[in-house]
Amino acid sequence: MALITKEGDQAEKVLDAPKIEFPCENYVIKVVSLDVEGIHTEITERLLVHAPEMDTAAENINRSSKGRFISFSFRIVAHSEDQLSALHRDLMSLDAVKMVL
Repeated sequence: MALITKEGDQAEKVLDAPKIEFPCENYVIKVVSLDVEGIHTEITERLLVHAPEMDTAAENINRSSKGRFISFSFRIVAHSEDQLSALHRDLMSLDAVKMVL
């Protein structure tokens, strides 16, 4: 498994890191963003570009206790490290998005 930098590039391999076998069904993408209007739609649209088979009904949404942040968990079929890197870059390009795991 490659580590993805903030810029969405693949970092150096880590010894003993768990390996992902592609395709990987039910790969979880977690996105933390500011709780702004329309962010859910923007994130979902960008996810569907990279993972069109994503089941949008199978997601979790949590708001922070003070209501400033919101997190979304999506399950996708991961096909490659390149796909995951591109997805990460695309999501991080949104101003409201603070973290993609």
